[in-house]
Amino acid sequence: MEPISSRKFLQTFIWSSILLSGFAIIQTIQQANELGIILWHSRWVFLLAIFVINIVAGAFILRQVFLEHISCWMDGLEINPAKKLIKLFGLVLVIFGFSLIWVIRLILFGSILPQLMPIFWVFLWASLLQTFGLKLMSGYKWYSLFAAAILLQGLVYQTYGHLTIISDDPFSIGYSEASRYYYASLFFAKSLYQAQIPYPFLHPSRYLLMSLPFLIDGLPLWFHRLWQSLLWIGLTSASATLLTRRMYLKGWINILVYSWAFLYFLQGAVYYHLQICVILVLAGVSIRYPWRSFLFVFLASIWAGISRVNWFPVPAMLAIAIYVLETPLAGKGWHYWVHPFLLGVVGVGTALISQFAYIEISGNADIRAFGSSFTSDLLWNRLLPNSTFPLGILPAILIVSAPLGIALFQMLRGKLANLHPMRWLALLTLLLVLFLGGLVVSIKIGGGGDLHNMDAFLVMLALIATSILAGRVVGDSESSPSWGNFQWGVAALLVPLGFALPQIGFFHSYDQVNVENNIQRLQQTLSDVDIDGGEALFITERQLLTFNELKNIPLIPEYEQLELMEMAMSGNYEYLEQFYSDIHDRRFAFIIVEGQKIHNRKKGAFSEENNAWVRYIGAPLLCAYEPIESLNSINLQIFEPRSGHPSCKDPFSN
Repeated sequence: MEPISSRKFLQTFIWSSILLSGFAIIQTIQQANELGIILWHSRWVFLLAIFVINIVAGAFILRQVFLEHISCWMDGLEINPAKKLIKLFGLVLVIFGFSLIWVIRLILFGSILPQLMPIFWVFLWASLLQTFGLKLMSGYKWYSLFAAAILLQGLVYQTYGHLTIISDDPFSIGYSEASRYYYASLFFAKSLYQAQIPYPFLHPSRYLLMSLPFLIDGLPLWFHRLWQSLLWIGLTSASATLLTRRMYLKGWINILVYSWAFLYFLQGAVYYHLQICVILVLAGVSIRYPWRSFLFVFLASIWAGISRVNWFPVPAMLAIAIYVLETPLAGKGWHYWVHPFLLGVVGVGTALISQFAYIEISGNADIRAFGSSFTSDLLWNRLLPNSTFPLGILPAILIVSAPLGIALFQMLRGKLANLHPMRWLALLTLLLVLFLGGLVVSIKIGGGGDLHNMDAFLVMLALIATSILAGRVVGDSESSPSWGNFQWGVAALLVPLGFALPQIGFFHSYDQVNVENNIQRLQQTLSDVDIDGGEALFITERQLLTFNELKNIPLIPEYEQLELMEMAMSGNYEYLEQFYSDIHDRRFAFIIVEGQKIHNRKKGAFSEENNAWVRYIGAPLLCAYEPIESLNSINLQIFEPRSGHPSCKDPFSN
């Protein structure tokens, strides 16, 4: 990595501030219009004026004479960090700059201007203020101190953000959030529900990790939320640590690169249960010990087999990339490719066997549920900016991967001859396959709201880029080839911060009295009415039964909300016909579910998913059942069968 001059640092910083000012102006105007505020008659005009001043002043500073003058002042700044008063003033600047972000985000901007770019602009300048404070305290280079200020703050933001979900609120925080703990509980169904219930068919490895607190009887919901937060933080941290360890760095640079890797993995994000695969490969694959490599690929592929189908080949592909990067081809001919081929066979074969074995022991009668993603629709519009994901999958993944892409271009320019063309082709193929595969999964209905389906591509890109940057690549003509210098620009650090800054928010709070009243109303309605041997179906909020918030209500395992949504999106005819038969025959005396609609009218985020739900679930349910109790504060209703036998439209008819 090439040291960055003060002039280059200043130039990049000013350009970044100008771009952020432009985006901040756009988002501020949009928010003002949404709130019905006339800008020129409000105090918001002063905020816009600040952004405009930044653009104009930045353009002047970028002129050659100003740029040279300021950068010379920065280079010639004489600081004696041994003086206690100077160090104290520097500490005050650091604390003030750090606090400024939280105050503006949580108090000033949080409720009226929650958009990203205005707070990002504040963060940029506050980080420069902290950099000056660190300069007074240490005397180190500007660019290294700025990198430290940005990365360490990002580490704090992401860690804090994953802890804000911790709450003892018994109801779901967001769409079916707490119901996921119900799925985790299924691995202990015999002791919790006194019944043998099939294991989850969606994301089994995730729920297996989430289920571990159930080993201790009686742990409350808030502890399970804490456990999931620790899974996010701990497993992402482990992957970042192992990736950094491969670079053989020491001291502060090791901490900074770890912080970057931690933030990088959370851009997508790479879900914590998939990090197990990454951790095993990074920890165990070694060119010096081939059999150890096969063992760890085998273990990682077992886990991939109960995770996601697009991750089946990923452990083997990561191991193949390590082999290609660290093993010269010269003189080996076709024998060179035997090892990668065997890795691929072991990896994919193990994942498939693992999947079939899980299906066998899961107890699910309908094995087609495991392949629901293969029959769901493709929504091509989600590749570009759309209401579900304003950035769009393609622009977003290009933005996120651009810093490493630029780094690779700078390092490889004029150096391609260091490796055999077939090795470059193999690495490019691995990247391309994961890129295209991630795009296809992202445009499946139910996806495309963020970049988490591009996770395998992001991991592979990081592995290749950091291996080259750290000199871990073995050349064909020389064992330690030289690579070009990579100037670690501000953009490479700021992009991950765009995903970290929104994590600044308040911890979840709720009205405890209101929640207790809702629990009592549910309990009374479901307990006092004679259901004549009928059943109470919880489509949502099943964690109320898991954590014994409601007493003496048997669990009905079928038709949970996430399961129903998956079947609606994939159009599983047999499964849905059974659901229609059960509600037509009045199997359930009560159904507890969110408020339902009978028409497909929603526009905006996830409108296609909502329309699929209304067509295949909501409309048939409203035809056969009617709400008798509404808990409006949490959008929950209790339904009972309608009188008579209404004639309901077949959802599968045109």
